Amino acid sequence: MDHHRRHRRRSGVALAAWATLVGCGDNLRPSAPLVTDPLPLVDPRIGTGGLGFAYGSAFVGAATPSGLAKVGPDTSGPAGTIGFQHFSGYWADDDRLQAISHLHLHGAGVADYGVLAVLPVRSFDPTRTAIADYQVRYAKADEVARPGRYQLALASGIGLDVVATPRGALHTYQLGAEAGWVIIDLAKTLDGGAVDAAAITVDAATGTWHAELHHRGGMSGSYGGYTLYAAARLSGPWGQALTWADGAPTTAASARGAAVGAAIEVPAGGAVTLAVGLSLVSADGAAAALAAELPAGVDAATLVAQAEAAWRARLGVVRIAGGSERERRTFYTSLYQAFLMPTRIDDVDGTYQLAGGPVRVGAGAMLSDFSLWDTYRTVHPLYAWLAPDLAAAGARALTRFAEDLGAFPRWPIATGESGTMLGAPAEIVVADAVARGAADADATTRAWPLLRAAAMDPVAPAGGRGGREHVEPYQQLGYVPAAVGRSVSVTTEYAHADVALATLARAAGADADADTLSARSRGWRALHDPGTGFLRGRLADGRWAIADAEFDPLVWNADYAEANAWHSLWMVGLHDPAGLAEALGGADAAIARLEQFMSGGADEVAADPTSALPREYYWHGNEPALSAPYLFAQLGRPDLTQRWVAWVLDALYDDRAAGKAGNDDGGTLAAWYVWSALGLYPVAGTDRYVLGAPRFPLAEIDVGGQVLRIVGDGAERGDRYVAAVELDGVALTTPTLTHAQLRAARELRFTMSATPTSWGR
Repeated sequence: MDHHRRHRRRSGVALAAWATLVGCGDNLRPSAPLVTDPLPLVDPRIGTGGLGFAYGSAFVGAATPSGLAKVGPDTSGPAGTIGFQHFSGYWADDDRLQAISHLHLHGAGVADYGVLAVLPVRSFDPTRTAIADYQVRYAKADEVARPGRYQLALASGIGLDVVATPRGALHTYQLGAEAGWVIIDLAKTLDGGAVDAAAITVDAATGTWHAELHHRGGMSGSYGGYTLYAAARLSGPWGQALTWADGAPTTAASARGAAVGAAIEVPAGGAVTLAVGLSLVSADGAAAALAAELPAGVDAATLVAQAEAAWRARLGVVRIAGGSERERRTFYTSLYQAFLMPTRIDDVDGTYQLAGGPVRVGAGAMLSDFSLWDTYRTVHPLYAWLAPDLAAAGARALTRFAEDLGAFPRWPIATGESGTMLGAPAEIVVADAVARGAADADATTRAWPLLRAAAMDPVAPAGGRGGREHVEPYQQLGYVPAAVGRSVSVTTEYAHADVALATLARAAGADADADTLSARSRGWRALHDPGTGFLRGRLADGRWAIADAEFDPLVWNADYAEANAWHSLWMVGLHDPAGLAEALGGADAAIARLEQFMSGGADEVAADPTSALPREYYWHGNEPALSAPYLFAQLGRPDLTQRWVAWVLDALYDDRAAGKAGNDDGGTLAAWYVWSALGLYPVAGTDRYVLGAPRFPLAEIDVGGQVLRIVGDGAERGDRYVAAVELDGVALTTPTLTHAQLRAARELRFTMSATPTSWGR
């Protein structure tokens, strides 16, 4: 079988159809002013649609940047809450509200959170205490989602308005002329989760209630789960106040058990407000959040202004001009979604506690909910450039996980490490923050010894190796053998982590270790099979794990993680382009293979734009091949990078609910769009960038008062190719930049062309 040629030959047709759209313009504005307020261009519902592997899993609701409180709707439809469509609790095609819950993930491919559920209802039946029994219909036209705020008019005639603070939320319910009830359900979770212990106390005299729940979710359950504490204030006067625990409601003020909740009768007329403070540390922490962020008498308008100011501070770092309305909406929504996670888990006084770890009093900002296997590629380098304070906080938080729990995490959620996915992505994130100057010397001093021990010591540290659990055979053989599941993917992830760790080693003055790591990063080449032209699983004795006659590069098998051999071939290209070119028979041969891969993906999209299944060739809905379009530039053909990146931006992103090609995974796809629309892409874990082509005629990047202008001269005409690039008036001849060059510059100017050019070859 010719493994290289088994795909449909329609790439010319698919690309020709795409090319007819390029340059036509979608209300292009050559002389449009800079966007001064990005918030009206943000639509949190982008990425909430799609089926199966094309589900964006975007969070819809009220949140502040990196806030613990992600307060939003958990919905259902005629088919219920199909797990694969409700990882964030919400799906665009649903028409029923189950509840408003207070914790959510954004873009994840596993359900977790969806806890501390509340719902205003017209009546309460004591024989039905599960909040899902009260789900109510709504229309999408009656829903408004904005940064920091979520509003919905229900078919019951009740209107709800939720505004987030970093550690809480203010709910406002408009009941009209009829009285109603507020149901609080501590047992409700997203599918796959369970609350095994909870308690609530209500106090009608003070109009307050306090609750705690212990939740084991789809990921958090792997370390035993976390406890969430809540302190709340509900306006009155109250009527009846009922509580329950694993049985029928009573008038008791407190209840404790597994299926715990409360129902509080509220009066007709005017607005009923519910203010909720949250903590992952203690009941006192929740009360402090309520007092500090939602003091008595605070109104929604004040909190909206605070939330919007926080979002403008993040999103206003980038001011774009021109482009279509669709492109501007997609851009600023992507930038917004890139700042939803990771999540602050410290209390208002900076106290935090990880599962099984000590209480750290007054330690300052602490983050969790890192989708690291995904986000290390695009999100964290974006922070290092646009939000260096957040990049530094992320590096510090990951190091604290290692210090408190024994090893660097792969997918920390809430207060613990889920162990989800593979590789050593935390190393790449820390190294990236250091390489791009976001993290200080203390980050290197604290992180390097721990990372070195996990990645290089012959005996595992007492706390384990974290993501480097397979490093012993990797050091002995140069690759991870196939007896270890997903061995090809683990090997290529380790190779990238070695490149990043070598960067950190040099920052720490450990040059000999850096040399060792750099050499070790090339061990992936032992998995390249010249006969098939792919990376394949190899046994410890050197034999291929799958016989030649049975090997099919289009099929997922146990040697790859969420990928096939075609996807996995390009994982090493961004950080080792010379090695990849050599393995594939030279740069020209590598470019031809890469063209085949991208063309195959274009054919699949043209044939079935909304497929719920994984793509066999270029698949933008998952991480292993995300950087593939930028490899052309690394191999000497930047014009092909420009061509294929433009195709991805136009064909695989949109400003509709189904506007993502797959799970956004903590903003990974969103950040890819931001990078690509600005005209560059990071080599994660290093200080390097690959140049593409800007989508807008002008973008101003304002970090700490230092402004960089990215000019796309001709982008307003729809030109997608690059004829020349200048950095502060000096011509660039190669499609690469370092972070130091980028930060020092005042203008990065691209001269655009309607047709391919030889620039950068």
